[in-house]
Amino acid sequence: MKKKFVFLLNIFVFSFIFANSPKNNEVYVKGANINMQKYIKFCDKTKKIKNLYVQKYEVTRKEFEEYLDYYQYSMLKQYSKAGGLYTYDNLMPYPNCAAVLITFYDACKYCNWRSMQEGYVPAYDIQGELPFELSYFQWKQENEEWVYYVPKMPEIRLNEKANGYRLPTINEYFYLLLGGQEGIDNKWGEKINIAEYESFITDSTEKVGSLKPNILSIYDLFSNAPEWIWGELKEYCRDDPVNSVKNAIGYSPKNSNYNNFNLISYFGTKKNLSPASPLERGFIGMRMVRNAE
Repeated sequence: MKKKFVFLLNIFVFSFIFANSPKNNEVYVKGANINMQKYIKFCDKTKKIKNLYVQKYEVTRKEFEEYLDYYQYSMLKQYSKAGGLYTYDNLMPYPNCAAVLITFYDACKYCNWRSMQEGYVPAYDIQGELPFELSYFQWKQENEEWVYYVPKMPEIRLNEKANGYRLPTINEYFYLLLGGQEGIDNKWGEKINIAEYESFITDSTEKVGSLKPNILSIYDLFSNAPEWIWGELKEYCRDDPVNSVKNAIGYSPKNSNYNNFNLISYFGTKKNLSPASPLERGFIGMRMVRNAE
């Protein structure tokens, strides 16, 4: 009996350690107690940044297609906009391109799905379902009349203690962008050659990891797909027909001094983020993080 108990205990300990260790496509980032608003005006004031496991790369087309196939959302692969100017295959020409055409709802649902696939506790409590549509904002006929249909998105709550995948918060995103505590202390992001990190292709995403990683070994934070975050950018909060306003991070400093690009001054003087409604597809992708504590 004692041997069986010890055996089961070892399995539990091993499983716990495995679940709380970085995977091959993740990096461990040490958190900090820091006032991110001191550096980036879009952030909240003093808040603790948790220790995190962060995906090195944005979610790829291949990875997101596994989710689409699982839930039989194959219609998205037929996506086209403006008569075919932007199509599913044109936007993401390769399997390992950064995935786009992701709504906020699907980003959260994808995080939960990946968490369950890998044995983690899902981070999001999603109250209800949102039937999959190519376009959520559309004209529909009701009672023999055409009405502009805007669905109500289910309420989504975050379990902050869960060890599953989730979207980074606004403070976490910029903390990662600036290179964590070490990058901030050493002023890493104040004089960089942005051309080494930033892609200037506008009509499609590139293969993830094609450019140089930042000081934390995280790729494509500067470019490729704009990324969904968890929370609100107060700079852009506005009335919205769904239950809350979420936003995507995305910017392209094309007219900047490439050799001496300063991240902090850039976000201190310009409004180059891409606000987005939770139900808009656009060109929005995602990157996942997990709690490491």
